[in-house]
Amino acid sequence: MAAIRRKFYQSSRGPAPADEDSWCLVFDTETRRLLVRHEWQTSGHGGFDELEVAEFLEQTGGAQTALIDSLFLVPAAA
Repeated sequence: MAAIRRKFYQSSRGPAPADEDSWCLVFDTETRRLLVRHEWQTSGHGGFDELEVAEFLEQTGGAQTALIDSLFLVPAAA
């Protein structure tokens, strides 16, 4: 799969410093689909889920808010 990725959120999963979650907006150039990819890593295991954007936006939390902010909020002028 050829994909364009843009990370929009990362959080600590704990307790180890390297235990974390990250979320990326992924555009699959072959299928022309836009997805949200959630990846997690802990000392014991790691994994990922891919969700349709509409399904992801039905959730609540920091990652969902971060995606909305990154898509629709204009940065303040300096």
